[in-house]
Amino acid sequence: MTVPLISNSNIVFSHYGIFLGTACLLLAWLALTAMNRRRNRIGNLIARNIKTPLMVGLTSALYLGWLFHLAEIHFDFHPLSSERVSSTLVIFFGGWAAIRLGHAFLRSHWFEEWLKIEDPKDEAMLISLLDRLLTIAIVVVMAASEMVALGISTTAVATLLGGAGIGIGFSTQQISQNFLTGFMLYFNRPFKEGDWINANNLEGTVEKIGWYHTKLRTFDRRPLYIPNALFANHPIENPGQMYNRRIKASIGLRYQDIPHIAEISTSIRTMLENHPAIDQDQTILVNFNQWDSSSVNLMVYCFTKTTIWKEWLDIQQEVFLQIAEIVQNSGADFAFPSTTIYSGSSRNDNDPIPTINVA
Repeated sequence: MTVPLISNSNIVFSHYGIFLGTACLLLAWLALTAMNRRRNRIGNLIARNIKTPLMVGLTSALYLGWLFHLAEIHFDFHPLSSERVSSTLVIFFGGWAAIRLGHAFLRSHWFEEWLKIEDPKDEAMLISLLDRLLTIAIVVVMAASEMVALGISTTAVATLLGGAGIGIGFSTQQISQNFLTGFMLYFNRPFKEGDWINANNLEGTVEKIGWYHTKLRTFDRRPLYIPNALFANHPIENPGQMYNRRIKASIGLRYQDIPHIAEISTSIRTMLENHPAIDQDQTILVNFNQWDSSSVNLMVYCFTKTTIWKEWLDIQQEVFLQIAEIVQNSGADFAFPSTTIYSGSSRNDNDPIPTINVA
């Protein structure tokens, strides 16, 4: 069963119908123009986005339908009936107007105030998701309506759309996975635009989460496009959501400085516990933890309050310089790789060869 938008072409496309339709189009154009001149009003938003597709669609539907109707009457030429031509044009341009209006409304300040999302990045992701869903819904409805307008029964259209959905899902599995993962990224929110992430050794700052891929900007400022399916199959590290940054270092001292280790470790721990940039609620460790070939090592382990990389580098440098001052003030010094040769004061041909120890 088909449901044409124009049921009686003899009335609609008669001389009276064309005259009345033209008058209605003129009135509609004047009304939309008047609405468009009202600034900062919802009428301006509606008129600005639907005026072009609506006027083009209705005008072409009226006059092209009229021409096809004349061809049917005078030349018995009707590959497509005037009703179907007009209905198809109305559906297409009506869908275009709906997409433009929905896109503009989702990005209007009225909708943003209604959402009341504090984080602008979360707000942008939600609006982008709703825009995608709206566009898909309108396109599906347009496609189904166009088929019905062209004479295909509603039962056949429903069956066709269902079968097409299954077939497309199997044949474009990778594309579908990328597309669906894009929605998953919003609902799970492992990252958002502006975050620095690392996934499968692909690292950079998120610039845009798209339909098919996510765009990163690497540290050498190159764009990197990652298919969304990768995020469904690999762990995602998001340093941008960490609470602290860690300072972890191994301080190598000379073996002759072993008597000073307790004093040095205590002084470093005290310095860290009183440092304003070190988070005192996190673990602070300073311990002698390793015998190395050329040194005895102290482990220094703590966390900064800031998560900003540049600030963390400045704090780490300050901590390292204070550690160096503590070590040198205690009379100790840092170890470095060395070579030691052991030799007796005298030897003869029967003595063993001197031992050479390289560390």
